[in-house]
Amino acid sequence: MFAIAYASYSTVDAGKLDLDGIAREAAVKNAALGITGYLCYDHGVFFQYLEGERHTVLELMDSIEKDPQHDVINKVILGEYDQRVFPDWSMRYLNRSDLRRVDLEHVLEHSLFHMDSKLYGQENIVALIRALAANIAARQAHLKAA
Repeated sequence: MFAIAYASYSTVDAGKLDLDGIAREAAVKNAALGITGYLCYDHGVFFQYLEGERHTVLELMDSIEKDPQHDVINKVILGEYDQRVFPDWSMRYLNRSDLRRVDLEHVLEHSLFHMDSKLYGQENIVALIRALAANIAARQAHLKAA
């Protein structure tokens, strides 16, 4: 399995965003594409983790980057995994309180908005995001039912 993560700013007014609807639509689309992962949103910022077949994930990422509803500011290629980290989540929406339940309130923002690969090293950023995904996957039972 191939994985990628990205952060983006929403270009849509927060009051007009239907995050549950976005997650439902993404779940249907991703299930058809064989992609799994999760989506976070907080104060105008999206973070998404995607995994699946390399070609399919990269095509979806290309589509996401062209979507006028948000501006991708950073994407991190996480590379290949032996197996899926989130096999049961075609697209799970996690909010800030979900992340608090798994002790990850500020990790996402820090890793993609403040960690410059020139300063921290791309390998370190990839390792951090992989560890974050593994932590969320290990604590799925603490999150609300989908």
